[in-house]
Amino acid sequence: MSVVKIGKHFRTVMPNGMVQLVAPSENTDGLVIQTASINPASGFVNLYASLTPPASIGDLNTRMIFNGNGNGVSGVNSQVEMPNPLFIPAGMGLWVTSGSWGSTAVTGSLAITWDVVAA
Repeated sequence: MSVVKIGKHFRTVMPNGMVQLVAPSENTDGLVIQTASINPASGFVNLYASLTPPASIGDLNTRMIFNGNGNGVSGVNSQVEMPNPLFIPAGMGLWVTSGSWGSTAVTGSLAITWDVVAA
């Protein structure tokens, strides 16, 4: 098993809808997602990398790079771990979205760390 260092930058969010993590203008030389963990709870959590934000919380036409889907049963949780670091090219931003299945509350979360690539 190889060691992965945690990123210098980090966020933990429970997005009820859509949250921008990194603006495309902030990613001038690329970045590497070092670690990411999703708890989709009874809904879903999607991580996107793109030049523009997703059009909706479940946008299938924007690059979805990591996601987790819960089983829709309130109170039953799962955890999804990103298996490897992931390079995001310069000029792309990061957005996370979440939603629920049926009438359950939106309670999914994302914990993520990343490093900025030095020029």
